This record gives sequence, structure tokens and C-alpha cells, in this order.
Amino acid sequence: MEKFIVVVLLALLQISLQSVQAQTDEDIAAARAVCYSALTGNNNHSIILVPLPNNVADLDAVCHTNINGEWHAGGVAKGYYFYQNCRGSISNRSYGGGYTSYVTEKYFEANRKNYSKCNATNAFICCSPQFPN
Repeated sequence: MEKFIVVVLLALLQISLQSVQAQTDEDIAAARAVCYSALTGNNNHSIILVPLPNNVADLDAVCHTNINGEWHAGGVAKGYYFYQNCRGSISNRSYGGGYTSYVTEKYFEANRKNYSKCNATNAFICCSPQFPN
């Protein structure tokens, strides 16, 4: 009986770990490309990606807290079309090459209900000192 309980607990632990799986290097690379595309022009710029804690987070506050007050949120990098909810990985293989989008800070914060599934496992906040506050 004890052996059965241990096996069940190990199975539950594995399921729990899979549900909070960290972003992969491929996810980060996909998000970084999306964030850089939001900073247009041939100017010097810097980007730091911060995992989106949840869909109700104050995006600027997350950048300020995780980096410093000089870094501002421009928006959110995520998978699928900009107005669609998050689902799956940002480094998805849809259409053969992936399907990613950039949602501006203003649009994301005004339409939070559309992004109920967006969180630290599937979306990043694009932070930069070059984004206006």
C-alpha cells in the first residue's frame, strides 16, 4: 500500500511540474524577436523580457519592480493573433514557422478579459528604456 501511495504521489508531482514548466530558450528567442520589432527605426535600443505574471498585472510596475524605474513596458509578446487569448507556447510551430504577436501595453491593459490565459508560462512583457512611460 505504501509503495502505491508513493507512486501516486510521484505521478502527481510530475503533473504539477509540467503545468508550471518554465519558458524554454526557444520561447525566449521568439518573444525577443517580437519585442525588438516593436522598437522600430534604426536607433539604439535595449530590451529585457520579463515573464508576464498574470493578465491583471500593471505592466509598467512589473518592469519597474523587476528591473528599475527607467525601464517601461511597451507591451506583451505572446503566441497567436494579437487579440486572441494565450494558448500553448509562444514558440509554437503553427503554419510551419510559428505564430507570434505583440500587444501594446495600452491595448492589453484595456482588454484584460481577452487575455485570461496569459501568464508566466506563455507570455513576456517587453521592457525597454526606449518605450514611453
